[in-house]
Amino acid sequence: MHHLGEFLAGKRADGPQEALRFSTLYSGSMASAAFIEPLHVIKFVAQLLRKDVLSKPLSDSGRTKDLLHHIIKKGLRGVKFEVTHRANVITKYRIASLTTQPTKELMFPVDENATMKSVIEYFQEMYGFTIQHTHLLCLQVGNQKKASYLHMEACKIVEGQRHTKRLNEKQITALLKVTCQRPRDRENDNLKTVQHNAYDQDPYAKKFGINIIKKLASVEAMILPAPCLKYHENGKEKDCLPQVGQWNMMNKKVINGMGEQMGLC
Repeated sequence: MHHLGEFLAGKRADGPQEALRFSTLYSGSMASAAFIEPLHVIKFVAQLLRKDVLSKPLSDSGRTKDLLHHIIKKGLRGVKFEVTHRANVITKYRIASLTTQPTKELMFPVDENATMKSVIEYFQEMYGFTIQHTHLLCLQVGNQKKASYLHMEACKIVEGQRHTKRLNEKQITALLKVTCQRPRDRENDNLKTVQHNAYDQDPYAKKFGINIIKKLASVEAMILPAPCLKYHENGKEKDCLPQVGQWNMMNKKVINGMGEQMGLC
C-alpha cells in the first residue's frame, strides 16, 4: 500500500492479463486502485479537513461550521467502521449521518419514561469509557427514528474499503506515481514475483504440466523511423527530422497559419 494523502492509500496489483502465442507467453499488466486507509475516525477527519480537530472546536461561526459539517458528513457517509471501546467485541457499522451538536450537548432517552442521559454518561457507565474530546461530533448509525450515537474516539475505519468517489488532483498525481515504473524497475519486480511464487514447486502447475521459465522472454522489436516534417518555403529551415521524438520551431514557419479569433486574459 502507498500513501496517497488525505486518508487514501493506493494499492498496486501485478498479474497476467493477456495471453499471447496460444497461452505460451504471458504479459504482466499492472492495475491500481485507491483504498481508504484504516485510520481512527478522528485522524480521518483531521486529514479530510486538513486541520487539528482535537485542540479546538471545528469553528465558531455558523456558516463555516455548517460547511465543515457538510464536508465531514459527505466524506464519512457510507464508510464502514468498527468500534474499539468494547473489550473482545468487534462490531462493524456503516455511517449514516453525523450529529449537528457536539458530544457534550447530546442527550437521549434511556427508558419508557423518557429519562434523558448524556452520551458522555452512557459511555462511562456502560463501558467504562471516558470521552476526552467532548467538543467533537458523534457518528450516527441506524435510522433517524432510532439513531445510535458513537463517538469518534471509539471508532476506526474498517480496512480494505475501496474509495469509489472522485479523486482530487493531488491524489491522482500520487496514484500515478505508484503505477508508473521505469522499465528496469518493472523488469526487476516481475522477476521477483516469479521467484517468490515458486511455480516450479506449485502442485497445481505440476498437475497440469505447466512449466514457467524464470527469465523474461526476448521478442523481436522494430523502431519506426521518424517522419520528415515539411514547413513553409520562406523559412530558413524548410523541413525537419525529429530526433528522439523532439523538435522545435526555431528558423521555421508553418505553411498555413491560423489567426486567433478570440482570446482570454
